[in-house]
Amino acid sequence: MDLAIQAVDGTKVYANAAVIKTYDARRLRELLDQVESAIEALESQNEGGEEGDVAHLPEELAEQKALRQRVRQAMNDLPSMERPNRYKRPAHINLTDKDARLMRTRKGIVPSYNAQAMVSPVAAGEGVAGMLVTASDVVDEPNDTARLTQMAEQAEEITGVRVPMTLADAGYFAGKHVSGLHHRGQQVVMPDKARPTDHPYHKDQFRYDEVTDSYTCPHGQTLAFTGMKSARKKSRLYRVASAAVCRGCPAFGTCTKNKRYGRSVEIGRHDVALRRHREWMATDEAKQMYVRRLPLVEPLFAIIKNLLDAQQFKLRSIANVRAEWTLLVTTFNLRTLLRAWSVRTEARLCLRLSANDRENLRLSS
Repeated sequence: MDLAIQAVDGTKVYANAAVIKTYDARRLRELLDQVESAIEALESQNEGGEEGDVAHLPEELAEQKALRQRVRQAMNDLPSMERPNRYKRPAHINLTDKDARLMRTRKGIVPSYNAQAMVSPVAAGEGVAGMLVTASDVVDEPNDTARLTQMAEQAEEITGVRVPMTLADAGYFAGKHVSGLHHRGQQVVMPDKARPTDHPYHKDQFRYDEVTDSYTCPHGQTLAFTGMKSARKKSRLYRVASAAVCRGCPAFGTCTKNKRYGRSVEIGRHDVALRRHREWMATDEAKQMYVRRLPLVEPLFAIIKNLLDAQQFKLRSIANVRAEWTLLVTTFNLRTLLRAWSVRTEARLCLRLSANDRENLRLSS
């Protein structure tokens, strides 16, 4: 197994739940009102001895009361699912599987889970026999932003090896991952989601000196550390020594318009690592390495979904779904190991046959 490189990715797997069973707070209240009305009508029929199929009334009443309990429980669970997001979308809950979330898939927005996997290539003979899953997880978040460091740590725990090179797509990009993997001594090949800027006086155009902990602007002026800008974000503020320096600069008005303090830059706690990462991603080596990501990890999901018939999870609840995903990736690993074993066995057999052929030729001569 080649533990010099690993690749991570995620895929949406449909939950065992119908989209029509997904409700927000407003629809839950409407459903509860409908159920309460149905229960009241059924109880009235049962007690009043009205004509009709009375034999089925207790069964229907029990079903409606069970549904009422599920709706009430869903209304209690819903507030805990509220998550801040820029679109301010209301939280939803599925009455069939409360852990499933609406996610954008090829079939539209349907209840799904986000299945994660980290893989490394397996060598057999002179080629690659496939890949082994070294870490896996299932989460109820549609994006991958929070997963990279977690998956790298899990892979290290399982294999006992800290893989030096990790490949990931832009969906995993976050400053904390770039910085965290750098401190762990792991290089990461991952596109930056931020749009590059060509502004000549953007803070990325300022050169940082780690020895003096200062920045130098494009016109050669030094910006020294003056204090923390935000304790919560742990951002640091750097400023020129005198505003007069900026007022006399030909870039004044473009670089800054602050006559009182001059130019300053606010640096987040991960900015230095991000700057280093962008420089690395601009190299030919990083670009060549990133090309390997797709063929390394994507076949895993195609095999699991198509050959192992896992387009949709069979179980419900995130705990059960995680167990199901673990069984699926274990099956995938066993297939890979069998293939690698077969290739190596065949290679050894060929060597033995070749040795026998040479011996027969020697004897015949």
